[in-house]
Amino acid sequence: MNKSKVDLYLCGVKGYEAAKVIISSYQKFIGSVVIAPDTGTVDDPFEKISQIFESAGIKVSTSDPGKISELALAIGWKKLIDANYQQIIVIHDSLLPKYRGWNPLLTALINGDTKIGATAIIATSQVDAGPIIAQAGKSIKYPINLAEAMAIISTLIEKLLQKVFTQISKKGKVVGKPQIQKQATYSLWRDEKDFIIDWSLPAENILRHIHASSYPYVGAKSLLAGEEVRILDGRVSKENPTIANRTPGKIWKITNGIPVVVCGKGFIELTQISGNNGRSVLPISKLRQRFE
Repeated sequence: MNKSKVDLYLCGVKGYEAAKVIISSYQKFIGSVVIAPDTGTVDDPFEKISQIFESAGIKVSTSDPGKISELALAIGWKKLIDANYQQIIVIHDSLLPKYRGWNPLLTALINGDTKIGATAIIATSQVDAGPIIAQAGKSIKYPINLAEAMAIISTLIEKLLQKVFTQISKKGKVVGKPQIQKQATYSLWRDEKDFIIDWSLPAENILRHIHASSYPYVGAKSLLAGEEVRILDGRVSKENPTIANRTPGKIWKITNGIPVVVCGKGFIELTQISGNNGRSVLPISKLRQRFE
């Protein structure tokens, strides 16, 4: 086997953005390409990833063909890689050892982190605990939606790919430095229940949740008059009247069809709401309603 070749495992938006960089600058390193659909997202780039490689005459597989090269590179990949590679390189979208595990970028945005990043590591038997090959981060300001944050991560991944392939070109492998275990934190998996808005939280927290659940996801979720709605955008209201019987989720007022909703602290204006079949729920005209 050619030690300078790399088998690719790609999925989702991160996999798609990485595919464009790899085919443009590092095509000679490609051993094989395996891709998988990214379920639960809008406009899954599965077909786009396939077209990138097939247009360059590189065959793409949806089932693992087995080890072709000594090295593997996984980006956006959500499955266990069984093949016995010399090294499996993983690009994880957090500044490890912070947020090992699932959905680290969403967790960072919901938590209000002022810096996001990505890390290239050598995979081990422990989740995201392997030696760090390279790391890149960028400061952010809120409000910021998920698509904007993912665009930043894509530029950081491009930098990491340059460092990874430089090492492979020179050494036929990569080297890394151990993570500091005592600094490790973890991010749990998410499912549909995690998209439900907790209206008892402060307005700033709810807005971060809304933006972190936005495209390419289907949006933060709530019920309005018994109908499931997806809340895709909003803003913290400048209004802050004193309400004696404060009830999070109730509509306080309507301004030009936009509901101003009571939160645990503060108020939020919901500027983009979708109902069944993607139709807009706005403008809203009925005041005595609550999101729950």
